[in-house]
Amino acid sequence: MKLHHAAYAFIPALAFCLSAVSLPTASASFGTGIGVSFPASGGHSTEIVPSYAAFSFDQVIEELTVEEKHGRLVMELKVTNDSDSDYFVAHRNGQVYDFAILDKNGKTLYRWSDGMAFTQALTSSSVSAHKSEVYTAELDRKKYREIKDDAVLVTAWLVDTPYKLTTRMPTKVGSSTPVTLHGGIIIGDGPWYDD
Repeated sequence: MKLHHAAYAFIPALAFCLSAVSLPTASASFGTGIGVSFPASGGHSTEIVPSYAAFSFDQVIEELTVEEKHGRLVMELKVTNDSDSDYFVAHRNGQVYDFAILDKNGKTLYRWSDGMAFTQALTSSSVSAHKSEVYTAELDRKKYREIKDDAVLVTAWLVDTPYKLTTRMPTKVGSSTPVTLHGGIIIGDGPWYDD
């Protein structure tokens, strides 16, 4: 099942992350996700606003924020554990997270982990109870300019989990841009885009 979260503007006070429950099957999970678009305030000018999407499952909330800063692209994946016990993820190697930028056909234009070396030992990562972990990646001005015109979606995920969070690239909006809500339901696991 493919998920295409579309969200165009980051709203810090957004509290639309919904609870999730586990399905009886051992490998499938159920969760909800949401993104929001709001117009830029004031005037007839346009500005590039950040993108935001969120997803919740088993008292774990994942949030993806993507924004342009001084010609660079900054991506942030925040994982919050609202449960009373630590959230653990077993990894096949030392890589904990990843980010990818995709074109309109789902082709990967950029992947944060490309060219990196990670330990090949089994590892794990965790988010303590009632705490958050933030994972970031940044595209410098030169690389961002090279792919900006073709880039459509940004995807982020914790490696070795079935969940991927996707939002649109930061978008130019003006005062006449309508407010829109975007949501999705995720059941099970599997690839959500093609490499």
